[in-house]
Amino acid sequence: MEDGKPGLTLPGGGTFESVVHHEIKELGQHVLACTVTYRLPPNARPIPGAGEDANDPSLVTFRKFYKFAVTNPLSVKTKVHAAKSPTALLSLEERDKIFLEVHIQNLTQEPMYFERMRFECTEDWDVEDANYKDDDKTTSIFSGALAIMQPQDTRQYIYILRTKTSTTVPPTLTPGSITPLGRLDISWRSSFGEPGRLLTSMLTRRIPFPTAPPPASASPQTSRPTSPPPAPRPASPFQNRTGSISQIAHPQSPQIAQAPSQPQSDLDVHLIVKHIPRDDIKVERPFTVALQLVASSGMPLKNFAMRKLVFAIQHLQVPKVSPIQPQPAVPEVVSPRQSSSGFSTPSSATAAFNYALAHQKILDASFRSQSPDGTRTPQAPDEAPKHDTTVPILPPPYFDGHDELKGNSSGVLPMGSSAIVLPPVQISSGDAGTPTNPIVQDFQLTFVPTKPGFCRVGGLRVLLVQDKGTSDFQEFEIDQTSQTKAQTLKEYDVIAETWVST
Repeated sequence: MEDGKPGLTLPGGGTFESVVHHEIKELGQHVLACTVTYRLPPNARPIPGAGEDANDPSLVTFRKFYKFAVTNPLSVKTKVHAAKSPTALLSLEERDKIFLEVHIQNLTQEPMYFERMRFECTEDWDVEDANYKDDDKTTSIFSGALAIMQPQDTRQYIYILRTKTSTTVPPTLTPGSITPLGRLDISWRSSFGEPGRLLTSMLTRRIPFPTAPPPASASPQTSRPTSPPPAPRPASPFQNRTGSISQIAHPQSPQIAQAPSQPQSDLDVHLIVKHIPRDDIKVERPFTVALQLVASSGMPLKNFAMRKLVFAIQHLQVPKVSPIQPQPAVPEVVSPRQSSSGFSTPSSATAAFNYALAHQKILDASFRSQSPDGTRTPQAPDEAPKHDTTVPILPPPYFDGHDELKGNSSGVLPMGSSAIVLPPVQISSGDAGTPTNPIVQDFQLTFVPTKPGFCRVGGLRVLLVQDKGTSDFQEFEIDQTSQTKAQTLKEYDVIAETWVST
């Protein structure tokens, strides 16, 4: 930088001031080098070693170096939040939305005023600045008395980012991958009007890895050591007994039998909630939810030209298990008991009723053979129950086990049948035998609220009822193992969250 005018004369005792402007983009130690070149007046004694040119001893130059440290005036920390609630995850508009949380702290010793706080997103995103009081985006939330940011103060800014291209099938996010979002452009002025500007590096979002499930602990009933039986007393009539009453195994509550694991299907299904009349949901007034079922497949259609699929939507409820009555304490044997009459004493333990198992038995019995006129055919006592192999068996409409979150959805009950079968759909083959994806089916479900307040709607189970391939005007089952039993593709504990008014 050069300053000063040609022919400028500085009288004795005079001063010359200049303001230097330079943008510093790096933190750390810096050096300001100042070089002054002047010409001595005539008949002045030259300064040894200060001459710039040996042929012109009146031209003198000297340099000064000023060291200073540049520290970060602002501390910028960011967090990225994705949608987690069932209402957002099943909404096409809210599913891919992310929230960028920015924390800014004033690290200087002087107050500052922000002239510009802008987030410049990449070309794949659309940004919405949520830091304004009105919809016109004219009045910031940090205005008036909050316009000045004092030293060590911290502010929080929120930016809402949406993808420019949304698809019915959710995008696949690889754990550990990094997605660029954009940069923050910040400009401010200090209390003396000194400007400052900070352009952050590229802010990114890292896809987290799935959390590992906690290790299953051993059951206390199986891991607890048993105490040795007490020694019999001398001359006791119970010396010949093989064991005491404390050693008799107490009856335990029956557990729901787990169904065998089904093979993984190549079909990927998702539910999308299109519309919920949230403003008109009242107690004991039915309302209808419009949904979409999106299904896609990655299996190439090489051996057949078309694939015929039939899906079913099943309502789920928490299984009702009767509580177990506490067992009375067995009194200690201190005297000989009377001889038994030969009849066994019934146990006082009350076993839990398994609704899921009972539903399955009733369902199996309903598929017994019938005569052509519609009457049931008598079944021999030793004959196994028969059912039509062309009609797949649906699983019981209950969750697998009890969960507190699943139980909270009891404020809204489904209406109608526990399962609906959607119309058949077909997946045709495209280029190189790849299936034309995805397929979308619209359907509606009706619910009725039973209590006011915040309620969850759910749950649902997506079932594959039929999976056939067609080739040369012939149909055949693609998966023979699931021919007589519907295959569970996905379960949803909650599909919506809403407020129910009175």
